[in-house]
Order: sequence, then C-alpha cells, then structure tokens
Amino acid sequence: MTAAPRASGAVLRDLLRAGLPLSEYASVDPVLLDLRGVVARAAWPDDPASRLRALESLLRWQLARFAHHRLAVPARLLFGAAPEVMGLTLTERREKAAASADYEVHHFRKRIEPEICEQLADMLNADSEDLRSRAIPPALGQARRPLRLPADVFAWEAAEHEQALSSLWSGVYALRAALLAAAVATSTSGPDSAQATDAARTALWRLAQTLSAAAAYAAAYGASVLGADPPTEPEELALLAGWYPVLTDELAAELTTAASRSEQPKQFWAAVQTSSAASEANAWCTNLAVSAAPAEEGVS
Repeated sequence: MTAAPRASGAVLRDLLRAGLPLSEYASVDPVLLDLRGVVARAAWPDDPASRLRALESLLRWQLARFAHHRLAVPARLLFGAAPEVMGLTLTERREKAAASADYEVHHFRKRIEPEICEQLADMLNADSEDLRSRAIPPALGQARRPLRLPADVFAWEAAEHEQALSSLWSGVYALRAALLAAAVATSTSGPDSAQATDAARTALWRLAQTLSAAAAYAAAYGASVLGADPPTEPEELALLAGWYPVLTDELAAELTTAASRSEQPKQFWAAVQTSSAASEANAWCTNLAVSAAPAEEGVS
C-alpha cells in the first residue's frame, strides 16, 4: 500500500517566496496538492487548478486557527494571509512578522520561521489523518445550469445514490447543529433548565433521523458507504457530528422507528415516551445535558 503524502516544514518554506494567494505559477510541491485534506476539498479533484484553490483555502483556514498562540499573527504575516501584507515581498513580510513577535529578523528567519512551517505542516497532516477514517460528503459547487439527467439508467442510479447519500449527510449536519445548540443551552441556562431539556430532546430527534436515514441507505446500498475509505457503516457517520451518550441497540431501534413516523420533535418525543425505551431516552437526554455543563459549574 502506498504511503499517504505528508507535508513537511521544508515543503511549506518553499511556498513562502510567492506567499498567498497562490497562483498557477507558484512553486507548489506536488505532495501538498496530494494531501487527502486538499483532494477532499477540491471541487474537481482531478483538476490541478481546483486542487490549488483547495490548498489555498485550507492554508488560510489553518493559519486562522494556528495552534501556537504566540506565533499565530507572525505566521499569517509571513505567509501573506493578513490584509496588511498582501502584495509584499517575502523580505517585507518577514520583517513585519519578526517585528510582531519581537524578534530580530535574522533570528526569526533561522529559528522561528522553521518552527512556524513545521507547526503548519503538523496541522495539515493532522487534518488529513482526520479524513482517513471518514467518508466524504458529496462535493458541492456553484450550479451554472439546470440539473438535467439523460434518459439513461446508469445516470438515474448514480443520482439516486447521491440523493440517499445527501439525505444521510444532511442528517449528520443537522445533528451537529443540534448538539451545538444543546451545549449552548446547557452553558447559558444550566443542565437542569427547560432550555437544556428541550435542546437535548431535539438532539435525540436529530440523532434518530440520522439513524433512520442510515438504515434506509444500508437497505438500498449495503453495509458500507459506497466510496468510503476505509469501509464505513452508514450509521457511523453520526459519530462525526460530535460526542453524544452511547445508545443501546434497543434504544437505537426504538428511535429509528419513532423517527420514521414523526415529522416534528414533539411528535417524536411523544412516540418515544410510549415505547419500551422511554426511561433510556430520558437518561440519554439527562446525560447529554450534564456532560455539556461547564467544568466550573457547581464548584464554589
């Protein structure tokens, strides 16, 4: 098996001369364009120009969330990701970056610059590692014409699969939003508040919808998401939305059934409360709210 490409500090230092934004004339090592995180984000993975745009977007995102707080601003200045250094030469960007970190320019170039590049390489590699264990959502791009399918059975089958996959991923993102809402409600109002309880029940409903979509996908296309590397079960995609309490098989089955019959959270919750898994569902919601409470809560 061919080893996955990995970024290095040396490869990123080669990008410094041109800086951001990247152009088709920039000297970009192919290893960066082959990173899994770049390929996954490219609208057209087979097009080098599309990969270049994806690489620039990924670099800007990682620089915006640079892990080393003391070097975050110097890193953005050095790579040209800050508005005030757009169009400047590497020498000019390096001078501003060194000044922002209160370093002499020579020391910055010899010691700090390699540290920044190594840190950024680690972030790019960690991003690619995260993508190794998950399926990728259907790629989206700006539509330039109406969606028309040819009268061809293979085109219909491909469209039907993407439709099922999109429904599954829409559930994952809706669950993510619900888990975030539950965390906000617990943080602002407390785990015992009505707001936290309602948010937890909505999160459980969204999880149930995702499991229902996963079951429908598995019934139509098999136990693994088509094209996922490594093989991924449809219901495993729900885990990408964020942490939530473990579900027993009985509760998962009851949730899936209730979700298939309910279009609104209140209808869903009423159906769950009349099922044999009512106590488990209540415990799940309580666990979610308590787990999302700030660590300082209850500490005098």
